Amino acid sequence: MIILGVDPGSACTGYGVLEYSRQACTYLDCGCIRAPRQLALEDRLVVMFTGLQEVVEQCRPAEAAVERTFCGKDPDAAAKLGHARGVLLLALRLAGVPIAQYSPAEVKRAVTGNGRAAKEQVQSVTARLLGIRSMPKPLDASDALAVALCHAFRPGALLAAASSGRKPAVDALLRRMIRR
Repeated sequence: MIILGVDPGSACTGYGVLEYSRQACTYLDCGCIRAPRQLALEDRLVVMFTGLQEVVEQCRPAEAAVERTFCGKDPDAAAKLGHARGVLLLALRLAGVPIAQYSPAEVKRAVTGNGRAAKEQVQSVTARLLGIRSMPKPLDASDALAVALCHAFRPGALLAAASSGRKPAVDALLRRMIRR
């Protein structure tokens, strides 16, 4: 089963793709969707939306995991991040991909065991867990891989992997119940 992890940003959105099967996670791809900072916010949002649509079309994920918004001290930056997150969620929803959402602390705790780990520590542990020789770069991409790993580590989050033999309608109902 393919899992897509997303680390939202208004200028750079990280994505990470891994394959989960029988308790093993395999690295497939990671990268960033970049929107030039000189573009107006609404134009950057279009770049993020279409960029994530392309990633979804290429990797065809069974499930996606998106990092929740971190509320910093700058309300303007938080609002821009909220807009970016909204168009990314919309792109996933329109593609019919089930979405799970995790806070930054949940992701860090799932991957490193410490909810306050530094981004570099998350990057290092993520690379080690996935058997990647070189560190995934930039940090937005490694964060997105960590979000995907967090989802893979959650019991009951991976319904598609455990759905052997069930009717698709039953699997869809189970996914909706878990999201609540």
